[in-house]
Amino acid sequence: MEKEAAINRQSVSSSVVPSATGPDGGSHAVSSQIDDSTWHELACIFNLSRKSTEPGDLAQLTEGFAQLVAHIRKHSEETCASQQSFRELAEAIGAVFWLTDRRKKQIIYVSPGYEQVWGRPCAQLHANALDWFDAIHPEDRDRVAKSVPRQETGGYDEEYRIVRPDGSIRWIHDRAFPVRNQAGEVYRIAGMAEDITARKQIEKEVIEISDREQRRLGLDLHDGICQQLVSVAFAADVLRKDLSVKSPPDAVRLERITALLDNAILQARHLSQALYPMNLIGSGLVFSLRELAAGTNRAGQLACEVRCAEGVAVSDAALATHLYRIAQEAVHSAAALANPTRIEISLRQQDDNLVLDITDDGRNGGEDRQFGLGLSIMRHRANLAGGKLQVRRLPAGGTVVSISVTAPKHAPPTEANPSEVSGT
Repeated sequence: MEKEAAINRQSVSSSVVPSATGPDGGSHAVSSQIDDSTWHELACIFNLSRKSTEPGDLAQLTEGFAQLVAHIRKHSEETCASQQSFRELAEAIGAVFWLTDRRKKQIIYVSPGYEQVWGRPCAQLHANALDWFDAIHPEDRDRVAKSVPRQETGGYDEEYRIVRPDGSIRWIHDRAFPVRNQAGEVYRIAGMAEDITARKQIEKEVIEISDREQRRLGLDLHDGICQQLVSVAFAADVLRKDLSVKSPPDAVRLERITALLDNAILQARHLSQALYPMNLIGSGLVFSLRELAAGTNRAGQLACEVRCAEGVAVSDAALATHLYRIAQEAVHSAAALANPTRIEISLRQQDDNLVLDITDDGRNGGEDRQFGLGLSIMRHRANLAGGKLQVRRLPAGGTVVSISVTAPKHAPPTEANPSEVSGT
């Protein structure tokens, strides 16, 4: 009986089976999404129809069939109501709900939000399943293309920019989830894309305010406390020279005080440089990274080194700032939380990508390390720079914080020129 039920279930190949006529004479679409108990009932009725010829059996068959039709009608009506509710929800919230076949060759469904976000007709997407991809910003397209295969595993979660037909740029947060059939095989991909342009703008403004405040504090530290410490150290050195004749023991003690002042001046300058790197354009980023490493070194306890390939330069001030702040946060987090003996900052050009790695040999490797708010800040900066941050554990212990951003050797504009994608 169960075998016959399975055979009957497999015989339903379309999403809607032929109409069934109810007691009122109306026609009702029958959904193929019928639960196992209903298929079991159908199999029982099928057996009765083959084996039973007595009047009582025929009455039982008729009653069973009527119950089945009533169940199917109710299920169909509930499905239609559910679909209508989903349609209303999809239209109200403005996000883009989409459903494709596994090979991304056919758009099975896309919500009206696509026209609002992408600025392109839904009909155009149904005609060309890659219409959404053609709108992706050239600098993000390769990264997104490499991540699309992860849609089948549920690991697809991307943020990228699109260029609308009017040339405006939008930020998109796109996620996908595999849909499996009864055999457990992925046969469709469902997803949701949201316009996060407003959120990105707020994040950008917050970071710009933070950078501005850090620059102000750095300048105040350099022009205020540093200069005062220098004046005190100069006065102490003059006094030491006078005491070297009149009171040599006091001169020795004052010399120690002067040495402590010199050390305080050096630390204040490093802190000032960390808060306000003077010029990160061109080779300024490499210089500032070396200053960061010098300020992190602790004799006999921690060695911080910078390895930069020859000729690496960044012509975009915003990108250089983001990379410096990411390196700064990663170095400070490692030094404070992981008790490393060695930290290495690496900056290199790899084809059209600029790659920054911060490697340490500390404990609690990978994302198990409690970065706190610092990790979120680094991820935000990486996204604003058009890259993606990765934190991974090393086999021998320690952590690598890595970011790769598109930065061709020729200086690209900060925002895309719409004419570059006029063919999409």
